[in-house]
Parts: sequence; structure tokens; C-alpha cells
Amino acid sequence: MPPTQPGGLGQQINSQLIAFLLQRNGVEAGATPLPLAMADLNGLTIPAQPLVATELNPSDPSYDTNGPLVPVSRLNRLTPVTNAMLLNPPADDWLIWRRTHENLGHSPLDQINKSNVSDLEAVWTWSLPSGANMMTPLVHDGVLFSYSNGDVVQAFDATNGDLLWSYQRELDDGVRPSSKKGVAIFDDKIIVPTSDVHILALEAKTGRLIWDHEIDTQGETDFQLKSAPMVVNGKAIIGMTGQTSVAGGNFIVAIDLKSGEEDWRFYTIARPDEPGGNSWNNLSLEERTGGSVWNPGSYDAELNLLYFGPAPTYDTNSLRVRSDAPGVTTDALYTNSTIALNADTGELVWHYQHMPNDQLDHDWAYERQIITLPVDGVMRKAIVTGGKEAIFEAVDAATGDYLFSIDLDMQNVIAEIDPRTGAKTLTQQSIPEPGQVLDGLSLNGICPDALGARNMQSSSYNPATGILYIPMQDTCINNLTGRRWQKYPDASTDGLWGMVKAIDLETREVIWTKRQFAPPASGNLTTDSGLLFSGSVDRYFRAVDQSDGSVLWQQRLDNSPSSYPITYRVDGKQYVAVATNAGSFLANNMERTAGINNPPSGATLWVFALPSN
Repeated sequence: MPPTQPGGLGQQINSQLIAFLLQRNGVEAGATPLPLAMADLNGLTIPAQPLVATELNPSDPSYDTNGPLVPVSRLNRLTPVTNAMLLNPPADDWLIWRRTHENLGHSPLDQINKSNVSDLEAVWTWSLPSGANMMTPLVHDGVLFSYSNGDVVQAFDATNGDLLWSYQRELDDGVRPSSKKGVAIFDDKIIVPTSDVHILALEAKTGRLIWDHEIDTQGETDFQLKSAPMVVNGKAIIGMTGQTSVAGGNFIVAIDLKSGEEDWRFYTIARPDEPGGNSWNNLSLEERTGGSVWNPGSYDAELNLLYFGPAPTYDTNSLRVRSDAPGVTTDALYTNSTIALNADTGELVWHYQHMPNDQLDHDWAYERQIITLPVDGVMRKAIVTGGKEAIFEAVDAATGDYLFSIDLDMQNVIAEIDPRTGAKTLTQQSIPEPGQVLDGLSLNGICPDALGARNMQSSSYNPATGILYIPMQDTCINNLTGRRWQKYPDASTDGLWGMVKAIDLETREVIWTKRQFAPPASGNLTTDSGLLFSGSVDRYFRAVDQSDGSVLWQQRLDNSPSSYPITYRVDGKQYVAVATNAGSFLANNMERTAGINNPPSGATLWVFALPSN
């Protein structure tokens, strides 16, 4: 230092700066000054600092909200997260991607409600590393854990934003940081997926690395981890994403959290000599691609089943002309399927394919929600999910039997759905010819386009009301003129690209639809107080009334909140948190489509609460 004149500060100033930093970080000063020479400094070690064992009392006159004791005390009170806690999370905490293994995106907290949400204000913020980031913060015992671009894990006092510790993964040259949905927490560990395809275990109280497991990709270099791990029965379970060059497709892997070693894996592309292997048009394993897993799965403890949704294949042309070999199909299992795996062994128990042989990248790769609801007068535990066409379907959680579909009328690809099986008949215009290149012009008039009427922004479900809230966008674009294409032209909706639909899953009817200028950027979050929180691409973060979608509060942020908001409670006070960043692939494309200009960089963790007085 300084950067323009290395060494220009001189030995004495360097030594004084190091002494100052040590003092500010709680290292007790000794009687002997620090040495001046760098070689002598290199030989010194920083003595370990004991954690403060005393609990703080805010009514004590010595209590200092800015002092070093506050963050240390939060970490002292951090308790191990048990499997029972993950199955039934404390109301105050947010321990899992969508709060519970059912992936409902719903919180029982109700301190912030319809009558006072207009008073909501930012109580602390933290500048994050700039770049794409789909973070879901986790909160436990008043400590918030964030995971941001560049593989940076940080722990904060969740009440005031004091940094407790920070960890950054050192990536080799050429490894591009990938946006991920977050970390997992279990026992005394934070479980971290990295951009160089490792799974790490950090000590939750210190950020110290406990173990480092490199996932065996069998020589393939284009794999990424885009999801957040889920922890079930002492295992961290996560799916891989891999692009076209990944031969043989992707897989889901389980890592034992005691040993840090792989326990099982399931390949999301059926192997030629295994069940479902004849659904790939007689292609060799090396010619089969896709099956990326973009989201965490869901888990039902009663059935001990995991539910995931592998994405489509990347090479569609090879599936357009069916092989004449007997028994061979072009369905391409297990793409666009809900798969149910035994949580202990990773073995496939059942699968249901929502869209075989997807030629249009209309993924069914999003959250699987476990919801018990009446179907034909009988209560059924169902897996509910929806693809890019904004068709939502329910299948039986135990068997995979088809239950029903709800078409939200945002597509012109599917002409008919069989009410008994869910089998879909496509319109002729949506079936590409052999050899046809699927670029923007060749898909003119297809609705939705590849961004989908719904995408990574996850829906939320209020179990008390039975209403599902779905963030959506109108992406039916005429690629020749640049104008939006609509099944039912309506001048009143011109320029209103984004929307939220509220669906009653018992009656399967749309309760309300609210359009807005900007498409949604974040996942949805509902609470027991009747609020729905969501963020849009134009940088707004809102709370709306679940009953009719009316806006009750909004705050414009520094960038697009392309992440997953959470709510939590510490010492009786409820908070709402959301992260902004330079945008996801969806947000960046919708910015261009809708003519929205967001900052090209910048990311922040925002935390809101009601005023103290």
C-alpha cells in the first residue's frame, strides 16, 4: 500500500496500521511494540481470542449497541440445528430455502400486518459483492447468514447488521463465480456449494472451514451448482446444472455431513441400460444432455421422499425424428418430470413427466410444493408445480398419480390436456421441423417465449387460506416486430409486463390478477398476517394485500431484488430481508424487453422492520 506506490507508506506506518487493526478487532495490546520489518511481522501469530461468555442485558447501563460484545454474544447463543428443527422450523427462524421442506414460501409471523406495514422502514443494509446473486438469507438464533457473488459467506447480527465473520472461497483462475440460491444450516455447520463444484462445511460460530468435498464430475468441466443444498437425515443434497457439452446429463448428489463424503447420487438423464433408458430415441449416453437441477428439492418425512424437477434437454434436434427401434420413444426421461427419490438411498420411487420431449425450453424445473388439498372430495397429499407455460399441475405425493392441471391461459403451445392422465397435445405451430434452428425468428408467435410466463421467481402458498400466489410475466413477444403478442389483445394491459395471480387450489379458480409495469424479480413471500411480499425488475420491493393484490407499502431499492425474500423475528421483533444485485438472466432479459434501465453493478442486503417507538 498504497496501490499506486507499493511500499510507499514505509515500515513504521505499516506496523502502526497493523497494530490499529488488531486493536479494533479485540486483540489486547502488549508492552512490546510490533516489529517494523515485514520479515519479522511474518513470523508472528495473532493470539486466539476467547468468546465472551457472559450474556448481554439491554437494560444494563454497560450495554453498548455499537460495542464488540454484541456480535460475540449472538454467536455464543447460537445453538445446533437439529433434524427435528428442519422438519418443523421455529417460527422466528428461516432455516431452509423456502422456510420449510414443503417449499411453501410462507411464514407464520404476523407482527407486521396490514394495519402497520405502511410504517415499514429500512433498519440496516449491507453492501454485497457486485454480480448476479439469487441469495436466500438464513436466520437462526438472531444470526443471519448470507451467500453472495464471488462465493462470499457472511454472518451478521440479524438485528443491526454487525458483521460477525466472513469467509470467501478462493477460486482458481478461469473459474467464473456462479449465482446460487444460498447455503444450508445443520448442527453447528453452514453447508456451502461453491463455484468450483465443491461442498464446504463451515463452523457456524466462526466461519472456519471444517471439511471440503470436491464433487466427482468424471472429467466434465462445465458443471455448476446453482441451487442451495437441502439437509435431510444428516445429508446435504443438491443437484447439478450442466450445459450442452456435459455428456450424459446431470445428477443429484447426497453428501454425508459427518464425513464430508458422497453417500449417493441419482442421474437425472436415464442411462441406456436402466429404467427409462429407452426414452432417448436410441441415443448413446454421450449424446444425451440436460436434466439440470436449478432449485432445491422438497421433502416429505412421512414418506421419506425427496422431490426434484430436472430441466429439459439441450439438444432437441436429435429427438425430432423417432427411431424405428421397437420400444424406443422420444420422451427423454427424466427431463421435465417430478421425480420422487428415497431420501436414504437416492433410488427412484416414482416419476411423472409433465412435458415429454420439450422442444421449446419450456422448463418444468421449479419448486415442488407439498400441499394437502381436497381432490374430488378426498384429501390428497399432492406435489404442486408449474412450468413456463404457466400450467400448474398436482400429482399424488406417494404414487405420482396425476390429479389435475390449471392452465392460466398464458400459452398457445398446448392445445389439449387429457383430464385423466395430464397428457398434452401440442399445437402444430409449436412442433419444430427436423433441422430447424430454434432462434428468435423461428419461434415467432410462440407464447410464451423461452423466458416463460413463469420462471425462477417462486410461488408462495398460504395453508390457512388455500391460495397459491404466482409471480408471472407476459413474454409472448412477436420477434419480428418487437411488440407483445397476446392471445386476447387488450389495450388496457399495454405496457404491463408483470403480474401476480392468486389461485384457489381447492376450486382451481383464479381469485385475482394484478398486472404491473415491471415483471417480478423475486420469489413470493406470504405471512399469516395476510401480506404478500415481492420484488420487481424495476427495483421496487412491495407488500400487498393477499385478499386482492392492492399495494400497501413499497420501497425502491438500489438494484433489482432478483432473490428470495425472508422474514424472521429476534427478541420479539419481526424483520423482512431481501437482496438486490446486478440481475439474474431472467431479470436482465426482461429489463431489455420492458425498457428498464437498472445499474450495471451493485448489490445490497436490505433489512426492514417497524419503527421501535
